[in-house]
Amino acid sequence: MAKLAKLGICLIGFLLIDSASFAQESAAPTIERIDIRGNRRIPEETIRYYIQSRPGETYNESRLATDLRDVYRANFFEYIEIQERDGDAGKIITFIVKEKPLIRTIEYVGNKSFSESNILDEFKERKVGLTTDSQYEPSKIEAAKRALRGLMLQNGKPLGTIRSEIDNIPPSSVRVRFIMDEGPNVRIGQIRFTGNTVFSDKQLKDALKLDKERTLFTMFKGMDKYHREKLEADIEMNLKTFYKEHGYMYVQVGEPVTRIFEGPRGLIPFARKTKQQFYIEIPVEAGDQFRVGKIELKNCTPFKCEAMVSAFGLKSGDVVNYKRIRDTLEEFKKIYGAYGYINWTYISEMKTDPQNKTMDVVFDFQPDKQFFVRFIQFVGNTKTRDRVIRREFILEEGKVFSSQALESSVLRVNQLGFFEKIEEKDYEVKPDDKTGLVDVNLTVKEKSQRSIGFTGGVSGISGSFIGLNYSDNNFMGRGESLELSVTGGTRTTDFIVAFNEPHLLDSPWGLGLSLYNRRYRYDTYSTYGMVNTSGDPEELFTQRTTGATISMSRRIRRSLWSFAGSYTYQRIGVSDIASGFESYALSQFVGSTPTGDVTTALKGIIRSEVTPMLSYNSTDAYFNPTRGTALQLSTAISGGFLGGDFSMVRPMISLRHFFPDRWLSGGRNVFGFNLLGEYIQAYSNSSVPFFDRFYIGGENTIRGFDIRSISPLAISRTPLFDVQGNPIIDLKTGLPRIAESLIPLGGDTVGVFNFEYRIPIAGPLSIAAFYDMGLNRVSRKIPGSTLGVGSVDIIHSTNNAIRSSTGLEVQFVLPVVSAPFRLIFAYNPQYLDESVTVSNYTYRLTEPRKDIKFTVGRSF
Repeated sequence: MAKLAKLGICLIGFLLIDSASFAQESAAPTIERIDIRGNRRIPEETIRYYIQSRPGETYNESRLATDLRDVYRANFFEYIEIQERDGDAGKIITFIVKEKPLIRTIEYVGNKSFSESNILDEFKERKVGLTTDSQYEPSKIEAAKRALRGLMLQNGKPLGTIRSEIDNIPPSSVRVRFIMDEGPNVRIGQIRFTGNTVFSDKQLKDALKLDKERTLFTMFKGMDKYHREKLEADIEMNLKTFYKEHGYMYVQVGEPVTRIFEGPRGLIPFARKTKQQFYIEIPVEAGDQFRVGKIELKNCTPFKCEAMVSAFGLKSGDVVNYKRIRDTLEEFKKIYGAYGYINWTYISEMKTDPQNKTMDVVFDFQPDKQFFVRFIQFVGNTKTRDRVIRREFILEEGKVFSSQALESSVLRVNQLGFFEKIEEKDYEVKPDDKTGLVDVNLTVKEKSQRSIGFTGGVSGISGSFIGLNYSDNNFMGRGESLELSVTGGTRTTDFIVAFNEPHLLDSPWGLGLSLYNRRYRYDTYSTYGMVNTSGDPEELFTQRTTGATISMSRRIRRSLWSFAGSYTYQRIGVSDIASGFESYALSQFVGSTPTGDVTTALKGIIRSEVTPMLSYNSTDAYFNPTRGTALQLSTAISGGFLGGDFSMVRPMISLRHFFPDRWLSGGRNVFGFNLLGEYIQAYSNSSVPFFDRFYIGGENTIRGFDIRSISPLAISRTPLFDVQGNPIIDLKTGLPRIAESLIPLGGDTVGVFNFEYRIPIAGPLSIAAFYDMGLNRVSRKIPGSTLGVGSVDIIHSTNNAIRSSTGLEVQFVLPVVSAPFRLIFAYNPQYLDESVTVSNYTYRLTEPRKDIKFTVGRSF
């Protein structure tokens, strides 16, 4: 028997087994044992799993060759050798292996236009499989280099180079380093079209939405970066669609030709083209233009086909508009889905007549069965009760399924503000085609609604203050809100208890109740916008308000409209009047007290007010909406048949609108607009109390100005009398002496416009660029007697002055109170800066040009 002393098989790149090298004899020996050597990380049991040969079995060279292949295919080793030798009872087989090294570290050097995070995302998308602690494989290194080249190209670096370095780390590891030289920026310099006899190059360039020549606008959006896949998608989705919108149904677009050249860079700063530029040439053949032959719809149940044909907006002889046809079919899908036909589809039977260049627009609708709702289930609401969510659902179990009703239901749940924003991925529709029933599963994630806090600090309206508050917007998971607040400050003291039940006894009616006791101290700053020579405001008098408000509300059917009404009863009085200011403080109540007795103000006058309100809300979230509109119309009516000591009407309109920025950020950032308009007027020989007139400015109106600092100013003139009530005569002129004062009147008409561009940064952190503009003016003449003075002359430059403020906000949402901490940097391009002479004294009215402030709360 010819003995096989040694069998060595090396595998580098491929495996070659020469079975003829094994000699066989008539009496085949057995295998005494199988040994494994050289393995460090791979357990011996794992290797033996791939070896089918067993001790005690007949020695078989073919099976050993198969075992060797199987072990190699496990992809653990870069080298395998089999040795055999004679033992006491048979053959001893030894598998000698060399494990593939592990990658201990991966380094990226020279990547300037993209981060390591971008690299990892690209590796994940391309399924490169190159990670630390994974086995080193040259094929993965090459795949990684291809991915890095793709990133360079996406970031406008097509001339960059990449090389890899592999360093051994004993005993069995390697360090992988990718060294990149990105090279110069290369952007799209020219886009040209050949064969375009129908449209101009400019029209076709405008049709491309993803690829543009470099300009100041396109460089910020990255549209001037060339990427082959991006250009192909742009041609398919946008360029061809543009032709088909104009009837060129069989437009042909050839393979784009690209090359890099050195072209003119332009002269406009910050918008100059790169030195190296892409030249892109796109061949186009428009073909024939087709017109509509006929439009026919079949099987439109449950609707009438004749009515649906008109929705296309096309008639025989019109140029075929492919986009309009496609969009109309999408609308049909929504309409059918709203009536439960969620499997609706259509069969296109469009036919073209090349000779007459017409196209028959024919579709055979396939409505399938109408689906009904079986179950609606909620997952994740560990605190909020099911019925709180269910009562916001327009979609009902046992009723016809409607995709439109489902979307409206999710919108209403989002408006509660109890959960993280519910996206489309968070709700699942499970239709059963056999039974025609649908199950809807909605997954929510609770947000903290309870806040218990101790506050303190300095505020423009409250002065120095401390406070204790408790609030819960989802009290005991029942959807009710409860607020208890006590705040004490140098200027204000507030005691507030408020409760709101949005669905009283599970009915469509909501009930709200609030009780409060407020103190506000007026001083020379809050009243006149001035301080004394020491730099501190002087105390004038204190206003106290005690009252209650009860409200009822109801949504109008299942729409986004609702109406509400509230009744307010208050007692308002003054106390702690500083010496010399009695006349000013009490005269504010002239015309607002019974029989004109201003001393009644010491006890308090009565406000009795009802406020009807109509509102619409389609915003997609309670906090930080990204789209939608909120409109509120209300009119507060005091006095008259309601009783009370003064009569007035105060209409108000508030409009908020949000939409995502699809131009600069691809929908990530949000545009927000707010418009506020108010007017106040007295009736029945009453007057508007000074505390109800409008004073704007501050973080919620015009951010760069102090709270209540924007008001029309006037010069008041009051005759002076001696203790016997006789006029005091000026000895120089022989006329009665007149005291002149500069006073802020407060407006009766106010308009505020706010704009924000909101940019989320990470987690609770975001920034917002803003622009505020407002006007506060007196539209109706104010009798001097209502202010306790002889006459009032409005300073017209202050009455019609528009103020504006722009700047940047840094917002950080505090998790406990679910409200943002706002750090505001403001610059005021429109402000008041002039001099006014009163009683031979010149006041310099200079409002701040810039400001930095912080607050807690939302802008709008």
